[in-house]
Amino acid sequence: MSSSITSLVIELLACPTAGEAKRVVDMLVKHLCNITGLDLHPALFLDEHATITAQGKAVSPTTAAQCAEDVQRTRIFMQGVYAALQQKLLQKNAQPIEVLYAGTGPFGLLLIPLLPLLDASQVRVTLLDIHVESLTKLQQLIDFLGVGNFIVQAECADACAWQSEKKFDVIISETMRQGLIQEPQVSIFSHLQQFLKDDGWLIPEIIRLDLWLSAGVAPAQGEPKNPDVHLGRVFQLDKATAIQLGKGDTACAHGNLWVPDYAAALKDLKLTTFIQVFGNYQLHENQSQLTLPLYERNARVLPNSLLRFRYELGSYPQCVFAYEKLPELAECPLPDSLEKNGQGIYHLKRLWHKIQLRKQANSSVKAQQQLAEIPDSEWLLDRILLDQLGAGLEPGMQQLYFANTLVDVEYWLASANAGEITEDQIQRTNRAIVNFIENKNAELDVQTGLPLNEQQLAHWDEQGYLIIPGVLSAGESAAARAVIWDFLHMRADDPASWYQSSAQMKKIMVQLFTHPALEVARNSNYIRRIFQQLWQRDDLVMTTDRVGFNPPETSQWQFPGPGIHWDVELIAPVPFGTQALIYLTDVAENQGAFCCVPGFHKKIDQWLAEQPQGVDLQQQDWTLWPVKPIAANAGDLIIWHQALPHGSSPNRADFPRMVQYLNMYR
Repeated sequence: MSSSITSLVIELLACPTAGEAKRVVDMLVKHLCNITGLDLHPALFLDEHATITAQGKAVSPTTAAQCAEDVQRTRIFMQGVYAALQQKLLQKNAQPIEVLYAGTGPFGLLLIPLLPLLDASQVRVTLLDIHVESLTKLQQLIDFLGVGNFIVQAECADACAWQSEKKFDVIISETMRQGLIQEPQVSIFSHLQQFLKDDGWLIPEIIRLDLWLSAGVAPAQGEPKNPDVHLGRVFQLDKATAIQLGKGDTACAHGNLWVPDYAAALKDLKLTTFIQVFGNYQLHENQSQLTLPLYERNARVLPNSLLRFRYELGSYPQCVFAYEKLPELAECPLPDSLEKNGQGIYHLKRLWHKIQLRKQANSSVKAQQQLAEIPDSEWLLDRILLDQLGAGLEPGMQQLYFANTLVDVEYWLASANAGEITEDQIQRTNRAIVNFIENKNAELDVQTGLPLNEQQLAHWDEQGYLIIPGVLSAGESAAARAVIWDFLHMRADDPASWYQSSAQMKKIMVQLFTHPALEVARNSNYIRRIFQQLWQRDDLVMTTDRVGFNPPETSQWQFPGPGIHWDVELIAPVPFGTQALIYLTDVAENQGAFCCVPGFHKKIDQWLAEQPQGVDLQQQDWTLWPVKPIAANAGDLIIWHQALPHGSSPNRADFPRMVQYLNMYR
């Protein structure tokens, strides 16, 4: 097997990428575990055999061995160490070189597997580890590989306190985590540097820590990018700084960085680690466990200020930062609804502020206090804003909640409107917001003609619903259907596709809100005038709502609802309000048709007064109610009073029911 290990090492030294090295490293680690009898992943492992020293944590033999599984770390370190030894041998003109390896772990991975490729008369090795178990297992590997003639000394000692009269050409130690936290790499090098020859090398040659302002996460597809801002280097461990620290001079381990103006999304501090093992053998950010970035979340450093840093030595080594922070959101006054954002839109800054307060409410008394001062009726202003901007209430609120900054929301709103919110759209939005705030009532203009006749109005008054035929043409209905088929990746002529799972569906609701084919109905003056006539006012807002897809029931797929229900709060008196949908397919009574209880808007207040307290009024035996399915054709509008119990029904026909939901309100 020793020849197998040497063959793997030779192959690993030639691997140019981590992908090619993965198989080799996995096999090498497996062989090393077999030789040493080490269980790499014991059950309930808590690193309980680690040693906590005055200079940091010396990880257990098991944890040290697990580091070998970090493929890029193993590849770069072994290649770098081998290159360093070859270069040092050339430099010494074939004279023997002295190598000290501190913190070997049970595998001595950075050096011992390389020794069969070297000449024992040219390389003399001293080994240090704080754990007897590591040295015991390492000796098994040394014996197995037959490289005992390289080893001058193997000593169980704390590398931060070890003493020697010998000087070394190369000192190797990889006793670190990312950000040089927790483990004693800095203390080890600053102590061992005194045993380095004048022309000797520390391996790794350089470990550099840099500080950045960062958004913390990559933006979602289509969202604007906020590149990290480099504040500067905070610490570098190399031969010079190790000597400096060894003399007690800590000037290299502290300082100041200037924080410039920056994008609001860059709330976090990010500490990155760069490792130069030797020459071009380097590890950059995210290439290894050793170079994963560390974040100080929600740092919100005050722009145009000094940030102070220092690298602290001791039982838990780490970088520490001191800086001024921006005021907390809850400490800032809530913007007025008439304060414009960068696009000139009213209320958006206030809505953004409110959403952020809600996210902080569980942990901030000040946020709770600000929220308590906002009237409940303001939710309607939020809805008006998002509908007028063509975003829709649900997707708009989701974006406001999950976006990092208001700028991200503004970018998303523009993308939802074909890349730009027009000046006309902004003016209409602002006008609707002002009208709501000033409680203006734009009475119905009867001079431009009204679409509903006396018979239709009488039916509305008595039954509480209307069927308005042909509000969309056959072509307009077909275009809307095509959009839904495409969005769901289904085909009208392939019934098997109708039942495939889709993350875009919630029961029979499809999370498709914006598309030019859906704007046809929303921009229809005829449809708007129908709502305006029923409401008897002109200042209504059109919703940006979703669509629906209700396929026929099968033995494997059953109608999931929603069944009969109300969408209004069941407290008398129930206010006037409308709801509506447009059939995009011809819909028979048995084809998942919309259903309602006609005329109940005239009875609901009395019915509510008769109901017992503490009962969920949504839970009814609807088989006892006069529920009516409404059949109609593609392009027909069904509009109903919000006091009517209503809902969809199981589709027992042979083709899906497709609808577009819409409404107007004030």
